[in-house]
Amino acid sequence: MLNNKTLLKIVSVLITLGMWFVVVAGHEEMKEITVPVKLINVPKGYIAMPNSTTVSVTIKGAARLLQGLKNSDVLLNIDVSSLPEGNSGRRILPIDFKTPLRMEVVDVKPDSLNITMDKLASKEVRILPSVIGEVKSGYKVENITLKPSTAVITGASRVISHLENISTMQINLSDRSENFALNVFMKEYNGITKIEPDTVEVRVKLKENLVEQEFNNVPVECMNLKSNLQVVNTPSLDYVKVRGREDVIDTFLDKVTFVTDCSHINAAGTYTGSVAYKTNLFVDILELTPQKINLEIKER
Repeated sequence: MLNNKTLLKIVSVLITLGMWFVVVAGHEEMKEITVPVKLINVPKGYIAMPNSTTVSVTIKGAARLLQGLKNSDVLLNIDVSSLPEGNSGRRILPIDFKTPLRMEVVDVKPDSLNITMDKLASKEVRILPSVIGEVKSGYKVENITLKPSTAVITGASRVISHLENISTMQINLSDRSENFALNVFMKEYNGITKIEPDTVEVRVKLKENLVEQEFNNVPVECMNLKSNLQVVNTPSLDYVKVRGREDVIDTFLDKVTFVTDCSHINAAGTYTGSVAYKTNLFVDILELTPQKINLEIKER
C-alpha cells in the first residue's frame, strides 16, 4: 500500500504534467510550408497547366501538432472542370486545401494562379542527345546514335506545335576513352504529358584525336662517342613535324630522343651523321629537317 506522502507526490506530478499538457496543447503557432499544386477534374481531351507548380502556405495550429507537420500533410487540389479553354485566373480558396485536423490555412502566396486549358495533341519529333563533360584528352566523339531516333509526344497543342525536337537527360562524357552504350530517359517538358518511348538507347563511339604539331631547334644527341672525345656544340634539327594523339603529342619532346651514331668517330674533326629517334610513343614523324647533321668533335 502507498502511504499518504508517496500518493501526494504522484498526484502532484500528474497535476504538473496535466497543466503542462494543457498549456502546450493550447499554445498556437504558425508554420510556413511549400505545397504542390494539383489540378483535378480536367475535362477529357484537355490538359491544364498552372503558371506555378507550388505555393507557400502558412498554417496555424497547436504547437505540438505543427512540430511534426510535413509538406505532404497539406494538399492543394484545384477543380478546373468549369474553366474555359485558354488562360484563366483562379483564386486559391480555403476549400481547395486539405489539412490535418485542428489546423488552419491563414495565408497563401501567391493567392491566385493563372491556369491554361488546352486541347491535347500528339506529334512525332526527333530525339537529340544532351551531353555534358569532356572525353579523356587525346580522344574525341566520332558519333552518337540513338535508337529509336524519334518519339511521339502528347501534350498541350500550343506547346507541341512549336517543338520539332526533344532532348534526352544528360549523358556524361567526362574522362571517357572507350565506346559505350546506355539507356537514357527523356527530358521532362512543361505541357507534355506523355513521351513514347520514354527511354532511348544511346551509343557513343569515340576515336583517337590525332593532331599535327611542329617543333623547332630540337637537340640531337651524339650516341656512343668515345670517352676521350666530346661534341663542341650540341647539334639540333631545324624543324620536326609529327602526328599523333593529342595527349601524346603534348609529351613529345620529353619522351622522344633524336640521336646520331658516333661510334665510328675516333679523332677530333668535322663529321656528318644521319639522324634517328628513340621513343615508345605511338607517333608519326612526318617531316624532319635536316636528315643529316654536321658534328664538330674535339678531344677532352
